Amino acid sequence: MNSARVNIAGKSQLTDWVAGIGFAEWDAADGQEHDVFSARDQYVGADFCDYGELVAGRFVDSTYSVEAATDLYEDAAGSVQGKLNAERRGGQLMYTFDNNGFFAQAGVQTAQNNAALIDNQYFFDEDSYAIDSGYNGVLGYTFEDVVFGPLAFKAGYSYVKGQTNDDLGEPAVDDAGELITGVYANGNAFENFKHANASIAWGNFESGFYVAALFDRAVLNTKYDRKTNYGYELAAGYAFDNGVSVLAGYETSYYYTKTAGEESKYNKAIVRRIPVFVNYTVNENFNVWTEAGFNAGSSASAEEFVNEAAREALFSVGARYTF
Repeated sequence: MNSARVNIAGKSQLTDWVAGIGFAEWDAADGQEHDVFSARDQYVGADFCDYGELVAGRFVDSTYSVEAATDLYEDAAGSVQGKLNAERRGGQLMYTFDNNGFFAQAGVQTAQNNAALIDNQYFFDEDSYAIDSGYNGVLGYTFEDVVFGPLAFKAGYSYVKGQTNDDLGEPAVDDAGELITGVYANGNAFENFKHANASIAWGNFESGFYVAALFDRAVLNTKYDRKTNYGYELAAGYAFDNGVSVLAGYETSYYYTKTAGEESKYNKAIVRRIPVFVNYTVNENFNVWTEAGFNAGSSASAEEFVNEAAREALFSVGARYTF
């Protein structure tokens, strides 16, 4: 596989206490595609120095800052983080405060048609939703020096409301002219999406010991059913002074669906994985790695509802140069 990524950032000091900022990033020609140039983060905003930062545009909502504790691998991990609510969406406004050990984020989501919401094929094959509005927030605190490094706690919550009635647009139809249940011109219909998570991280993965744990839970409510995905990730590693860092973990993710008005659950699936990652930082611009991910007892039903790459054994080597 090959991939490239390009970004541009700018900052202009407007007064002594506020600066205008802007950032844009794109994926370029990922994998075997030769014509892909897709947007990632795109935002403008204001930096108020010690008093925080306010941005508006396209990005992941605040709950990703909780998941960052275990987002350290390349390809072999991420059964929970990066799956439940990690899509970049436009129409967002977010404030961030990170000072003196305290961390806080608060965001709002405006209406979006055919918007990405969940990077997880178990909920819908096509990640395209009719969003009405939403809000999200994270609180955290970091103790600077606890034995071998900083000790950080974070917890977050995100709520997204779906469009209803005429806002959804016309119902979608298949090639035979039949109505597609729950799909409209403005995207997949849903009542609401709720996502909660919490993490703890101890140490610094770039220097010395590092351990982290993450718990995530997401629920997608529709008119017909409730789809739930929850799980946890554990990670532990060590970064040596010669530039070599080693990380290993254990991940478990549970999926199930419950029909509206009924007690029984169906389409149950469990994914269990063990990722292992070894990285060598040659210099500040160039690094190489090798990685492996192993199935650690996923349920048979996961074969039908969960992407193969999240279940089967994976081995990779790679290199990256950053200009």
